[in-house]
Amino acid sequence: MKKAFLKPLLLCCTLWLATVHLAQATVDEAYDHTMEAAMPYVEKGYTVRQDYWNGEVESGQKLALRHQLFKGNDYVFWLGTANEDCKIEISVFDSKGQPVHMEREESDFTSTVRVNPPNTGTYTIVFSVTSKKDRGVTWAISYGYR
Repeated sequence: MKKAFLKPLLLCCTLWLATVHLAQATVDEAYDHTMEAAMPYVEKGYTVRQDYWNGEVESGQKLALRHQLFKGNDYVFWLGTANEDCKIEISVFDSKGQPVHMEREESDFTSTVRVNPPNTGTYTIVFSVTSKKDRGVTWAISYGYR
């Protein structure tokens, strides 16, 4: 009787681990898309930071990150997703809630925003990924500067 119980339990655990692995792979794929979007900027002299943010979120939900930016540096933020058919939005705001981004670019899996902060301080990066067919979406944000 114990053996009969262990087989289904082992099968359930194996399936659960496979699901966790697949979810992680899609978050990693979102990060890979940000790195692809960064390549033209690297060729222009930008340094891409190794740290990044990522996760899964409900489609269309807005998220915000706060990050220290320094006057005199030019920054680029890349938002990527592994989900197809998504509207990808990213913006950067100062402490008064005013937008400070200068340029935007969009592709199938990424949205890019370039910022030259007028002052050194903490800025808010607001973003969302809205899917036409998926309830949950993966995301990753990378950034670089020069």
